[in-house]
Amino acid sequence: MVKKTVHRRKSQGAHGTKKATKTSIAAAEAERWTCAFDGGATSDADSSLALVRSGINGHRLRIIDVHTGTQRSEHAGAAKICSVAWGRQPGAADKGSAHVLVAMGLQSGNVQLYSPARNAVVKTLEGAHVDAVVAVEFRGDALFSLDSNGVVVQWDVASGTAQREMKTGLSGACALLVAADAQRVAVASHRIELWDVSRAVRLHSWPGHTAPVHTLLWAADEAALVSAADTDRHVHVWDATPDAEARPRAVLTTDSPVSSVDVAASGSVLAVGEDGVLYAWHQIAVAQRSTDSTASGARRNAIGYTADGVVRVVSTATPTQSLPILRARFSRVGSGEDSVLIVRGGAVKPLFETLSLAGPDGQFERELVLNREPQGNLLLTSSRQTDAEQQLAAQLQVYSEKGASVTDPVAEGVRASQRAGDDDADESARAAQGVPTLADRIKQLSVGADTTDPANGAALAAGLRLTAGTLVRVLVQSLHTADPEMLETVLSNASRPNIVRDTVLGLPTAYVLPFLQQLFERFHATPARATQLLPWIRCTLALHAALSHLQAVVAVSGIDRRT
Repeated sequence: MVKKTVHRRKSQGAHGTKKATKTSIAAAEAERWTCAFDGGATSDADSSLALVRSGINGHRLRIIDVHTGTQRSEHAGAAKICSVAWGRQPGAADKGSAHVLVAMGLQSGNVQLYSPARNAVVKTLEGAHVDAVVAVEFRGDALFSLDSNGVVVQWDVASGTAQREMKTGLSGACALLVAADAQRVAVASHRIELWDVSRAVRLHSWPGHTAPVHTLLWAADEAALVSAADTDRHVHVWDATPDAEARPRAVLTTDSPVSSVDVAASGSVLAVGEDGVLYAWHQIAVAQRSTDSTASGARRNAIGYTADGVVRVVSTATPTQSLPILRARFSRVGSGEDSVLIVRGGAVKPLFETLSLAGPDGQFERELVLNREPQGNLLLTSSRQTDAEQQLAAQLQVYSEKGASVTDPVAEGVRASQRAGDDDADESARAAQGVPTLADRIKQLSVGADTTDPANGAALAAGLRLTAGTLVRVLVQSLHTADPEMLETVLSNASRPNIVRDTVLGLPTAYVLPFLQQLFERFHATPARATQLLPWIRCTLALHAALSHLQAVVAVSGIDRRT
């Protein structure tokens, strides 16, 4: 994607800097995502989105529910993820979620198979590629992968071995498309080539585009190809029949560079521009087309065919402000034109919406403008809260330093020692009365912890040797019974980031808000505990940010400013 440069003069001052920052953010959100919908892998319709995000220590793969916007699972790895695709485990008779796999093509040349149900990588395919795997695609029990040097590998997913390797010699390859029978593959860099898999013979070549191709799709029962490239303001439709010409069958024009494309079974085409506008052509990528008209009656100009329909989203607060559409997909049920799934917002929290493009006559609406509220900061209070959110916000106290006093560290240390002595005395009294101590209660909940050594009692009480599974049980029990001692045992593990993440990930949804409320109360009471509490707060918000109730946590904005 072309690098966007923001020019500003020194005399612009703060206003110019703010404007440049907004432009940079908009450009970052408009970048083409590495993502894939699961249509066909788990069900006939799309239900999940696999989205790759850059992290501090590497890339993260997020599995997001397109119906609720919630995150189902997340995989964090040190390797860079270049491509993703959905598939099923070999021999799986149904499309249940337990058999679903997500293939990840890595910069290292390996391919990893991730199971969202297990939240783990179940297999690594390696040894065939030496360059970055830029595209992956499932076909039945086989997986096809393409590296940047034009090498196509067919893998047997069950055994994890490479069955076939085909060197196309296409330098800078970046897109792959596999036929339904797995006998033909199309690869693309600036140009597009169609290859016979079994004979390793090139069948056809098209000049393609002036920039690297980022999208290749079949159309008209694999009798046509649809392609789009970086910086190009048009989509090409190519004839993929044996006697195909080297020129495009149709050129579909847009007002800005195309970032994503989709094709319906009927031949209708969707394209999302970098300007955040959705363009639609009705049944234009069909098997046969006359030289002077199309099935859709699309209007043709000197360059190509303009869109039959255009969809824009504007802000209800500022009608002149455009809210960009990032992705768009036809429904995978039936002809696929009755509904279109659009994605807005951002990679942190995508917003999904289904709409209809067709009018009463079955043709696409010429121009459709949607008025929507802009997406706010997830950590701030929404201007329109539900009753439940307002109740929760009323229960939380906003942090204030009013009435705070400076304490003497020496005196505070003495008081802490006295409190520790009192706690030890209380524990001894409970033991004398036959009441289980905190260590005893944790041992009863421990699974996988070393509880046989009596010398570990103090360590168990401090929560230093407990596994994530045990901490989940301890945390749920502490929240259920309002036991502060058990909760402090869990919080003492803040220095173990992997344990913190696994514990929060395993926390049932019903306990997320009570846990956050306990964290906020402790933070407001003792801000000096930020080092211990913030890892839990950040991790909980990151893994459960899609809960709509979290928008009512008004105290988070104050926490965020002080960190």
